[in-house]
Amino acid sequence: MVKLVIFWGSWLYFPFAALCLWTLLRGRPAVKVVAALALAIASVLAYARFVEPRQLVTHRETIVLPGASESSPSIRIALFGDPHIGIFGNAMPIERIVARINAEDVDAVFLAGDLTYHPDPADIPEDFAALGNLDAPLFAVLGNHDVGRPGSDLTDPLLSSLGDAGATIMHNRAVETDIAGHGVIISGASDLWQRRQDFTFSASLPAGKPVILLTHNPDTALVVPDDFAYDLMLVGHTHGGQVRIQGLYQKILPVTGPFDKELHHFASPAGERLVYVTTGTGMVGVPMRFLMPPRMDILTIHLPE
Repeated sequence: MVKLVIFWGSWLYFPFAALCLWTLLRGRPAVKVVAALALAIASVLAYARFVEPRQLVTHRETIVLPGASESSPSIRIALFGDPHIGIFGNAMPIERIVARINAEDVDAVFLAGDLTYHPDPADIPEDFAALGNLDAPLFAVLGNHDVGRPGSDLTDPLLSSLGDAGATIMHNRAVETDIAGHGVIISGASDLWQRRQDFTFSASLPAGKPVILLTHNPDTALVVPDDFAYDLMLVGHTHGGQVRIQGLYQKILPVTGPFDKELHHFASPAGERLVYVTTGTGMVGVPMRFLMPPRMDILTIHLPE
């Protein structure tokens, strides 16, 4: 498997770097130039493989829902997605993410899917046990890699582990809940690529409460029925490009809509809608992140009164 060859073969950087340094000290001038260039290129790749994937950053943003203002009541949530725990041992551990979220003292936590990347199914309970240590209620959905698009269908062991952690699974349903003393409707949709999304639940939602829609793929915004008037969609899937090289990452983002990262004002036939894309904490394809480190989002959301 090419991705594993890259993962394990990348350790050759260290003897290669030592060889380049030796050449810089002992080699002829022309050879030194080649060694310096080779070392520089290899070091950038090594940074993307060994350093950046372990740098968990926190992005903070304020979102004002339609009908609200910056003086309106607000809730404070954590959003993360795409941890992709599995074959890449340099993926950001769930324990670190949970510890960072707990330090933020948020009102609720949203997990936007793609928990796995070709894991050993027997490891799933241990891999995600730390989610049970969250200090705030957790709402979660699965992503395409969790349900076999591509890979193995890990729905059952993942739903079991999320249930053990006390998560509320938001597949094609909605719940009325209280967050920080404010009535909010949390809704959710299963993964778009699984082709089982069903929004019929939206017909029975009570009026007068803000609606947050959690799902994995931002392209869901293109297929949500016009009569489902959600206020904010929370999604992941894009990784922000993961290897964010200008002019390249835009061509490999796995979405067809106008979505990349952070907040989008999406013009739908039903009017403007808000879609917020978290850029993920893990990796697929190659075990690297570059100029797009693992990130969790702390969102202050102002609610209409």
